[in-house]
Amino acid sequence: MEAALASWQAELPIQRVASPNQAQVRLWRRKPPLGPGADGALRASHGRALLELRQVQRLGQWQLEPQVEVVISPGQRPEAIQATSLHELGHAFGLWGHSDDSGDAMAVSPNAKPVLDLSARDRATLRWLLLQPGLGP
Repeated sequence: MEAALASWQAELPIQRVASPNQAQVRLWRRKPPLGPGADGALRASHGRALLELRQVQRLGQWQLEPQVEVVISPGQRPEAIQATSLHELGHAFGLWGHSDDSGDAMAVSPNAKPVLDLSARDRATLRWLLLQPGLGP
């Protein structure tokens, strides 16, 4: 999980906080809940990113803020945990879609060889997202 976080941190300013209650993205190593597959049926997965919008007060004003729970199954090989973490963190950082290129971290299904770093396409998608009004730093 640390290596995956470091890959994203090369592209985004990520600040770690002391308490999970302060975090907008929380990482957990436990069995992910069942989620809908492409056909709508519930299915298991090695990782899942769960988005929730919360109303919080910042500097005296109420605003909506995302909170994402990233859940990674601990019962995988270390390389698979890294690849799954890289993919699910991409969702947590705003890349909610999937790529059709198996060499991308955000590929719709995992490659036989785990993707352990962001591809040029992953980086370009993130940069495009950050240029959107109201989404960038």
